Amino acid sequence: MADADAILKAAQNEISQVMNSAMGNISAQAGSEKSEFSKTPVSHDVVYEEQVDYVEPMQDPYSKAIKYLENHNIMQLFQHLTAGIVYNKPEKPLEYMMQEVQRMKDQLDKEKASAKK
Repeated sequence: MADADAILKAAQNEISQVMNSAMGNISAQAGSEKSEFSKTPVSHDVVYEEQVDYVEPMQDPYSKAIKYLENHNIMQLFQHLTAGIVYNKPEKPLEYMMQEVQRMKDQLDKEKASAKK
């Protein structure tokens, strides 16, 4: 156990010496050397203004698609068509859907026409 403690103490001392040496070197370099940026004189009186055009953030494509479906009642249309197919079980489902969409369109046109009167 004494050997392990001695090894641990020696390792801690060595790490401490290396860290102190490294920190001393960094402090010395900071005081004696200047970076490329510090070689150039800087005027703090100059104010730079940059013309920046506002760009609308891109909307999430998923959210955009959902908003479109909601605005045009697409989800309700497909729910209605799917329910009709399951309930009626037509021999030709595609033909049934096309007829149903046409019927819905005609009804919508009729409602628009009566609203104008």
